[in-house]
Amino acid sequence: MKKKEALSQAKPPYFLSLGFITHDLYGNRKVIGGASAYSAILARKFRVDSAIASSIGEDFEGLDSLKGIRLAYQIGERTTTFINKQYVTSVADRIKEETIPEAWFNAEIVYICPVLNELEEKIIRRFNGSVIGVAPQGWMRSIGEGWRIEKKRWEKANEILPKVDFVVVSEEDAFEEDVPEYVELSNIFVLTRSRKGAELYWDKGKRHEHLPAFEREEMDATGAGDVFGAAFLLRYCETKDVHRAAIFASCAASFVVEKEGVEGVPYREEVMERLEKEGEKF
Repeated sequence: MKKKEALSQAKPPYFLSLGFITHDLYGNRKVIGGASAYSAILARKFRVDSAIASSIGEDFEGLDSLKGIRLAYQIGERTTTFINKQYVTSVADRIKEETIPEAWFNAEIVYICPVLNELEEKIIRRFNGSVIGVAPQGWMRSIGEGWRIEKKRWEKANEILPKVDFVVVSEEDAFEEDVPEYVELSNIFVLTRSRKGAELYWDKGKRHEHLPAFEREEMDATGAGDVFGAAFLLRYCETKDVHRAAIFASCAASFVVEKEGVEGVPYREEVMERLEKEGEKF
C-alpha cells in the first residue's frame, strides 16, 4: 500500500457510506450507481471528508466519478449491475468487515445503505460513537426468477431500528402493513413517497409530519432517496433539528430527478438557493 493511501485509511472520515457501488444500465450505456455512491458524492459536494467501503468487480467503470472520495473496496469478478432497477445481471461479492479500515469505524456519520444484501446487519455494532443512518432497501430485496428484483420483509428490523439514529425507506421497498412497527421502533423514520413527498416520524412515532415534495420535471428518480438520506444526516448533525433537516433533504433530493444518474447530485449552495426561492428559512 502506498504511503499516501495508508494515511488516508488511518484517518476517520466525517461521512462514511457502506454498500455496493453499482453499474446501472440505460439501454447500451453503463453509468455509476448505488446508494453508497450517491450519498458519498453528495457529501463530497458539500465539502466534507467522505469515504466509501464497497465491493466491485474487475469490470468496474466509474472511479473517475468518485475522485475526492476515499475508497476501500474488494475486487471480485463482477460489479453488481442493475437494469431499470427491476433486474440484476450480476452481483459482486458481499462486503467483508475487514475491508473497512479500522479507523473508519470512528466516522462522525455512517450511512449504511445496502442495495442487495451485501452487508450483515451486525456491522452496525462497530459504530459506537457515530451518528448512524440506515437505508435498508438491500435487506428488503431478493433475486427471483429471471434475476428479477423482488420485495421481501426485513427480517431483522426489530433488532436494528432501535440501535440507529435515522432510517429512510421508500414506499416501493416496504410493505405498508410493516410501516407502523418500523415507526414505533425508530428514533427518526422517513417513508419516501416520490412525487407525493414523504412522511416524517420521530420520538418513536409520537411526532409525525407530512413533507411535500419539491416538484420538478423528472428525468430519472434513481438515487433521490439516497441523497435524501445523506442530506438529512449532514444537516441534522449541523442543526439537531429534525424538521429543518428533513425539509433540506427533500430539497436536495429534488435536484437528483432532474438529471440522469449522479449528475444531478447538488452542491450545498444550490440546495440553499432553492430553499430560499421556495420560501423556507434556515
